[in-house]
Amino acid sequence: MTLPRPDRVVIINDRSVKVGGASNLAILSADLLQRAGIPVAYFAGDAPGGDPPAPDTINLNGQPLTQQGRMSALAGGLYSRSAYTALQGLIARGDTPATIYHVHGWSKILSPSIFRALWPVRERVVLHAHDYFLSCPNGGFANYRKNDVCHLTPMSMQCMMTQCDKRGYHEKVWRSARHLLREHFYPTRQTPANIVIVHQRMRDYFDRSGMGSDNIEIIRNPVEPFLKQPMAPWNKHDFFFVGRLEPEKGFEDAAMAARLAGVDLHIIGDGAGRALLERHYPEVVIHGWKSKEEMRGIIAGARALVVSSRVPEPFGLAALEAVTSGIPVILPDAALLSQEIAELGCGVTFQSGKVESLAAAMRRLASDNMLIRLMSVNCIRRSSGLAHTPASWRDALISLYGRILERAASPRTAPTAIEDDYPETAEQSPIG
Repeated sequence: MTLPRPDRVVIINDRSVKVGGASNLAILSADLLQRAGIPVAYFAGDAPGGDPPAPDTINLNGQPLTQQGRMSALAGGLYSRSAYTALQGLIARGDTPATIYHVHGWSKILSPSIFRALWPVRERVVLHAHDYFLSCPNGGFANYRKNDVCHLTPMSMQCMMTQCDKRGYHEKVWRSARHLLREHFYPTRQTPANIVIVHQRMRDYFDRSGMGSDNIEIIRNPVEPFLKQPMAPWNKHDFFFVGRLEPEKGFEDAAMAARLAGVDLHIIGDGAGRALLERHYPEVVIHGWKSKEEMRGIIAGARALVVSSRVPEPFGLAALEAVTSGIPVILPDAALLSQEIAELGCGVTFQSGKVESLAAAMRRLASDNMLIRLMSVNCIRRSSGLAHTPASWRDALISLYGRILERAASPRTAPTAIEDDYPETAEQSPIG
C-alpha cells in the first residue's frame, strides 16, 4: 500500500544557519525535501543569515539565550510569547490535513512555548531527538560538574537535589522548570509522541524518564565521509580531535592523553577552551573551524580520530565521517556507537573520562602500523551500515511522514485542551 505524501513540511529549529548538529541537519532536510518536490516552510528563532533554507523562511530575529541579558534569557527561555504567537499564526494560516511539523531544535532560542502552539496538530508533529532535552533537563544525561555520565532518573528527587549544571544550581532549577513547562504543554508521558531517535541505545535513556515509546522510531543521521578516497592512515602520525572546545567534549582529556602518549594532536574546531589549550598545551595544533573542503586537506594527514566526550554522545558524527573515510577512531565506552565500531574492527574504546585509558589507546594505535592498516580496511568494508546517506535519510523521513499521516487519518481521540493561563504566569515569574 502506498503511503500518503505530505503536501508541506514545516521545519522548526532555533537557527536557520549552519552552526552544528541539529541546525545542519534541519537545513539539509529542507534542501532534500524540496528537491524531492515537497514544499517546505522553515520556522527559525534567529535572524536571517546568508541563504535562507527555504523560500518560505520565517525568522523571529531572536538571539541565543547565552547572548541575552540574564533576566531576558531566564524569562524568554521559559516562555517566548513571540515564538508562540508566530508559530500559532503560521499554523492557523496554512495548516492542512497533510502538513507535517518537524521540530529539530527549540532549547537555544524558541523555548517551550512552541509546544503550546503545536498541541492542536500534535498527531502530525515530529520531534527529532538530536540530544536528550526531551527527557533530561540539561539535555545530556550528564553531570557537567563532574564531567561524567548521569545515571539518575530525570526529575526524580535525587535528580532535583543534584547540582549537575555547568553554571550553578539556579540554572538547574530553571532548566527543570522549563522541562516541566514543555511537558505541561506537550505531555509525552501520558500520550506517545512521534519521536525520532538517532541510535537505538537512546531508547534506554528515554525509557528511564518514563516517556511513552509507542511512536519512537530510529532514523540514523546521514553521513558523508571526510575524504573522497582513503589516504593510508598507517603511513601517518597525527591524531585528530574534531568538535567544539567545551568541557563536556573532553578536549583537555585529549590534549593531556596525547602528551602522556607522546603523540601529536591536531584540533579542527573552536570554542571557549581554546585559550586553555594555547596556555597549557602549546604543542597542540589548533586549526579552528574549517569548511568541508578545507578539512579534507588537513585531515588527510590523520592516523586516527579521537572522540573524548565525557557525556553519552547520541551519534558522534565526526567518528562516522572518519570511519567512512578509512580513518580508525578512539572513542569512550559511554558513546552510543562505541560497541558497534569496536565490534566492526573500525576502532578501539577507552574508559569514559579516564585520561590514562585514553592515553593507552593512543599509544597502542601510534605503535602498531599493521593494526591501523587492518582497522582502515575494516572501516571501508564494514562501516556502510552505521549511518544513512543523505538520499536514504531523505527517503526514511518521507516514509516516516507517510506513516504519521496514515495514523492521523484514522479515527482518534482529540487532544485534551490546554489551559491558557500557565504560560503567561511563567513568563511573568522567571526562576532566577
